[in-house]
Amino acid sequence: MNANSLWREPLLHFLVIGVLLFMVYGLVAGPAGPDEDEVVVDQARIASLVANFEKTWRRVPTDAELQSLIDAWVREEILYREGVDAGFDQNDPVIRRRVAQKMSFIADGIVPDAPSDAELEAWLRDNIADYRVPAAYTLRQVYIDPQRHPDDLDNFIAATRAALLDGDNPETLGDSSMLLASVDGASSRDVARIFGSVFVDGLANVETGAWVGPLQSGYGLHFVFIDERVAERDPALDEVRSAVERDLLSARAEQLSETFYASLRERYTVRIDTPGANE
Repeated sequence: MNANSLWREPLLHFLVIGVLLFMVYGLVAGPAGPDEDEVVVDQARIASLVANFEKTWRRVPTDAELQSLIDAWVREEILYREGVDAGFDQNDPVIRRRVAQKMSFIADGIVPDAPSDAELEAWLRDNIADYRVPAAYTLRQVYIDPQRHPDDLDNFIAATRAALLDGDNPETLGDSSMLLASVDGASSRDVARIFGSVFVDGLANVETGAWVGPLQSGYGLHFVFIDERVAERDPALDEVRSAVERDLLSARAEQLSETFYASLRERYTVRIDTPGANE
């Protein structure tokens, strides 16, 4: 999104008008009058104090507690004003950071327009790898723990293979474990969470409808029978619309924020004094 699009954002218009009004007021109002020493605790402030109390304590404050809240706010306001008058806010990294954060919040609050279907389609097409539907598997496995067969692992593997090919019940073969003996329609991501990525990589070359293996995993070895494999595919927009819209709006909001900063940055000349520059 370019700068011209940014300037059409209603929230930015509101921000600019507010800043201009503030600047004009500062020029025409002159020095502050006696009201500068007045601290006003209006109904909006009291409502805010009550709301914050309720959010923390899950109940309304008592009259005494509300008075304490008001007294604490007045104390903070007076100390803040005196600190500003004394110049304590100048060159303070904490205050500097908080003010900069508030300006960032204003920039981040600029809401981009809702994208059209064509824009969503374009985003999906350009970022299809982020939304690709992974392969899915329905499979059974027989686990072999190599550490339980230090002297006859090859013989145990051969015997297990022969039993599987002879049609023996797979639940009676191999070594016991807490691993699932079968998964039904699980995505490759879910299979990887169960057996590890090495195991999933091995499944890519396994034919369906036959016992094959053993395949390696982080736990040991596995004979595998794939009943069904659904290939990885690219989704249609309607399948991932909410995710695509969320990501596109997030990217646009970030772009608006960067454009907003760039428009502010153009007003400043930045000079960086590097060591030895003045020597």
